[in-house]
Amino acid sequence: MTHSRVASLLSSHLGLSAHDAGLVSTRRFRSIVVTHHQTPPAPWRWPSSPPPSPHAAVVFATDGASLPTGPTTTIRPAPIGCVLPSDAAETVSWTSGAEALVLWVPELLLSEFTDGTRPPTTPLVSSPLTVGFRTFAHSVLRHNDEGSSMSRYAIERLLAEMTFGSLVEQQSVEAERRPSSLIERARTVILMRREDAGFSTSQLAAELHVSPRQLQRAFAAIGETPGDLLRRMRAELAESMLRNPLYASLTVDEVSQFSGFTSSLQMRRALHAAGVPTPTELRRAMGTPKTVT
Repeated sequence: MTHSRVASLLSSHLGLSAHDAGLVSTRRFRSIVVTHHQTPPAPWRWPSSPPPSPHAAVVFATDGASLPTGPTTTIRPAPIGCVLPSDAAETVSWTSGAEALVLWVPELLLSEFTDGTRPPTTPLVSSPLTVGFRTFAHSVLRHNDEGSSMSRYAIERLLAEMTFGSLVEQQSVEAERRPSSLIERARTVILMRREDAGFSTSQLAAELHVSPRQLQRAFAAIGETPGDLLRRMRAELAESMLRNPLYASLTVDEVSQFSGFTSSLQMRRALHAAGVPTPTELRRAMGTPKTVT
């Protein structure tokens, strides 16, 4: 990514130049940008209305520090970061010389995980997931090798999934002791694992710490099976990717692979069962040329 494009991103979302934002380095993995900052005393302020090309920002304090101030000051323990939508209308104040790591994730990319809605402002408290997320983002930023197009795609997907996973985890923390049904918990696990073609209903039961029979009975009460839900959620992911111009360069076979299907034929059957148009029709509707293998 050129310096001018990074400057445009910082200007539209923070109202700051690259210099005023303390930009040190940046890396791009397809649509996701990772930036490293040594921040000046001036606070970062997010606008109340989204810019023309809205990005959510995952802001981490580096070196194991907590996020200093802003939307998360009432959270205890102090958060190590936060997810800020493009219209967050929030302020993060930094001490002089503080270092920050920011992931700029297009909200269009996150829409496949969030049902098309803008992600909420969410503090990220320390957990194995959020600490691992920060460490991974920092490591890919510092690595000099540009990697292959496939590796850049894989890193983009991992960063997007970690963003979504952190949102889901922190929302469950905020829910505190509110009991959730077995079906709700199953939906959350499937949403996180649907891209894994090897993920099965027996593995789902094991992750939920229930027997396969108990899981089947819970789903029978709502008139479906765990397998039905898994296929439908994979079909929803495939449909989202096929409609998303960010993935226009992927072949249909690649879309099926990255949405958890073992073949494009299996994906087409799942889309048909869900009443969704064919991959060719979906891509024609968004105005991109069909890409098939």
